[in-house]
Formats: sequence, structure tokens, C-alpha cells
Amino acid sequence: MIAVDWAGLIGVIVWIATVLFAMEIILRAKFVRVTGVPRMMGWVRAVNGYLRTPAGLINMIAVLAIPIPTLAGLSDQSARLFGLFWVLKYARYSAGLVLLGRVLRNAADSLLSVMLGFLIVLIAAANAMYLLEGESQPDQFGSIPLAMWWAIVTLTTTGYGDVTPLTVLGRLLGGIVMVCGIAMFGLMAGILASGFADELRRREFLQTWDLVARVPFFHDLGADKIAAVARLLKRREMSAGQVVMRRGQSGDAMYFVVEGEVEVDLVSGPVRLAHGQFFGEMALITGEPRSVTVTAKEPCLLLELDVADFRQLAGDSPELLRAIADEAGRRRS
Repeated sequence: MIAVDWAGLIGVIVWIATVLFAMEIILRAKFVRVTGVPRMMGWVRAVNGYLRTPAGLINMIAVLAIPIPTLAGLSDQSARLFGLFWVLKYARYSAGLVLLGRVLRNAADSLLSVMLGFLIVLIAAANAMYLLEGESQPDQFGSIPLAMWWAIVTLTTTGYGDVTPLTVLGRLLGGIVMVCGIAMFGLMAGILASGFADELRRREFLQTWDLVARVPFFHDLGADKIAAVARLLKRREMSAGQVVMRRGQSGDAMYFVVEGEVEVDLVSGPVRLAHGQFFGEMALITGEPRSVTVTAKEPCLLLELDVADFRQLAGDSPELLRAIADEAGRRRS
């Protein structure tokens, strides 16, 4: 039986992957246009321009992750541990990580302010605890670096309990530091939560904008009107056979068809509405209950405008309301 040198085989695979990553940089620099870099340029300048982008920087880290530690004198096995940086190449394919990156960039100033406050409290608490407990517990608080360990554990509300104050003033200071830690992490959580909410609203707004622009009824609107409408409309996905609204219900919304088909059950017979058409407006205009039942005949994507937003839109864009009312009048006739 032939013994396989698995360590050597893995080493060969790792170096082959490194070479492929280097080739990827050259190819991407050649075929991907970099903003601010002229098209006609040498490949050296193209690579340099590409490496200035976030994706290029990540690819460069992946290429140098193993060669640099190897040249620094680490063993092959130790150097391969730096191959963990290769996982950064998958970050671009994760929508969640991209969203997190945008939130951190947008909230960077606020987060840095909180971190600065955290650092100030940390240093002040360590110095104060050194003065209060240094003589009674020299092994735990005999220096500011020793006291700083207690301050970090307490301020982060981890509370290992390996170092604790004994004096009354020391315990009072510990309670204050605990409260400060809770407040600071609460601030960080609030900043991040607000950032995520803003980013999700922005993403939803852009998606709704694209959908509104695809509806022919809104084609004549300017960008400001589309923006106003996009803020009011909500996406609704309907499966085949799902009832959108029933006859006799109170009218609380109207709908625009973006994708798919719906069937309107009229007294004279069923009518199908497809891309660009709308329904449910009569109940909003007259205030009467629904006069028809509407069912999705296939998977549909609708834009919903509820009655409160309909009235707001009527006040902001009366010409749009007139167009909807005219279309409703033509249908009734």
C-alpha cells in the first residue's frame, strides 16, 4: 500500500489556491472597470486601481495570507492557519454582512463617541480603584494595569468575580461602573438597531421605487412624485388562488398589479387584470363596501395603498387621484 503524504498534499493545494487567487486579481483588474481609473492603461496600473477597492483589498489579503507568515519564518503548518483569512472572500456574497458593513459605516461617528466614553470610564475606574483598593489588596489592585482588568470585567457586565473590591467606597465605585457599562452597551445596541431599521427602510424604499416605476400608470409622474408614492405603497405577494379582497368587506386599500394576474368576479362575468392595472379603488372613493371579489389566478406581486395613505396621496397629488377616479368611472360605464 502506498502511503499518502497528506501534509505535503495539503501544502501543494494551499499554494495552488494562492496562485489562483493572484491570477484572479489580474483577471478582475482587466475585466472589471474601476471608478476613476481610465480604461486604456497598463495592467500594472489596472491592478493597482483594483487593489484600492474593498474587493481588491480582500483578494490581496487572501493572496498574502500564507506567503507573508512563511517568509517571516513560521513553519508550514503554522503559516497555513492564516488561510482562515480566505473566508473574507465570501463576505461579498453575504447580504447580511454587506448590510452590517453599511450600518457600521453609517453609524461610525456615533459608535466611536460611545467607545470613547467607554474608554474614559474604563481608565477613570481603574485609577479610582487603584487608589481605593491598592493598599488593602495589592495583589489584585496594586497597579493600574491590574485594576484595569477589574474595570474591564465590571464595565462589560461580565463579572467573573475573581477580583472584587472589599472597601465600602470600592463597592460603591463598582456599582457605578456596572450601571455605566449597562448604559453604554444599551446605547450601542440602540445605535445599531436604529441603523439596521434605517437601512432596511432604505432597501425597501428602493425596491418599491423600482416596482412603482414598472407600473405604466405611474410612468408620467416625475421623480419627486414617484418618491412620494413609493413611500406609501407596500409590497404584497399573493399565491395562486389566494383571495385578495371579498365582496361586502369594508374598503381599506387599493392594489396595483406589478406581476401576475388577478380575477375580478363581476356580476356580468369574471374579468382578469394584469401588469399595470389596479383595483379596489371604488371602495376608497365612495366609502361603500367592496362590490366584487378579487382572487389571484397565479402568483402575484401587488402594491397596496391603504385608505389613510390614499387620502394623503389625494391631498399631495390631486392629479393622480383624478386619474384614478377617471379610470374608475370608465370601468363603471
